[in-house]
Amino acid sequence: MNTRKGLGRTWVRGMTVIVTIMATGLTVATAPASAERASVRPDTPVASDGSRMSVPSRAAIGGVSGFAGTGKMVGANLTAPSGSSTTALGTESIFGPDNRIRINPTTSFPARAVVMITRSGGAHCTGWMYGPDIVATAGHCVHTGGSGGSWYTGQLTIWPARNGASAPYGSCSVRQLYSVTGWTVSGDEAYDYGAIKLNCTIGYSTGWFGYWWQAASLAGASTLINGYPGEKPFGQQWRGDSVARTVAVSQANQIFYSNDTTGGMSGSPIYQLRAAGSSWCTGYCSMGIHAYGFPHIGYPHNTYNHGTRITEARFNNLQAWKAA
Repeated sequence: MNTRKGLGRTWVRGMTVIVTIMATGLTVATAPASAERASVRPDTPVASDGSRMSVPSRAAIGGVSGFAGTGKMVGANLTAPSGSSTTALGTESIFGPDNRIRINPTTSFPARAVVMITRSGGAHCTGWMYGPDIVATAGHCVHTGGSGGSWYTGQLTIWPARNGASAPYGSCSVRQLYSVTGWTVSGDEAYDYGAIKLNCTIGYSTGWFGYWWQAASLAGASTLINGYPGEKPFGQQWRGDSVARTVAVSQANQIFYSNDTTGGMSGSPIYQLRAAGSSWCTGYCSMGIHAYGFPHIGYPHNTYNHGTRITEARFNNLQAWKAA
């Protein structure tokens, strides 16, 4: 087995490149492709260029804190083109009266670290900065899902802190899309998560969310969700409620809550404000990625909105995608 330091091509003829995060940086190792296929797990990461990578089975830490950014805008008067909401993904999931509140302006933290994702000019999804040039989002926002699915390559534009026609931080295009085989091969909603590598480093201005995982139940944890609902005026950011809700049901791979969400908010951060001194992550920290409304079959899917929980394996993937 040959190893070398740094980043390189992730496919070699007849071989699969395996990426691990070490204390000294990224170490790249090669292993037979047949051996990799035999050990594929649903959280196995994949990329839109066909490359695959694996990450350590154990995380060195339980989370990382966010960064508020400089707040410096690209241009206070930048405008964004109008668009339609016809491509917004998701279903209506409002609990009683619509309690969402509009975030206006969007230039304060953490709202400025929430991004609108458009596809071919139309409303599509939401995402959240978690590094200088990387956005976390739902898997179905980057790939249609299942073995016959495809990547949204060349169709997506990222608008950090978009506010209607205003684009205070401009827009970024996509360098790479990421997800996992549990979504791209199996279409399993329990593995519906991914990331978008950008061609810009706007995160230094917008800041980014922290994120963490824990093995214990998240039931009762406070939850806030910001996003770009497709049925609201195009480009407006809204939050699920004026006050934090809580996780109603905590499962190994998903969490369920009563925060109001609608189509277009898929990919939104499920976050909370954690006090200084909290374990691993302090400040605005995400515990998951919103993905679904509640008109699904079977409890708790038919009762609560829900999203993909950040587990140890998902934390490792997010870290590897950020470092790539």
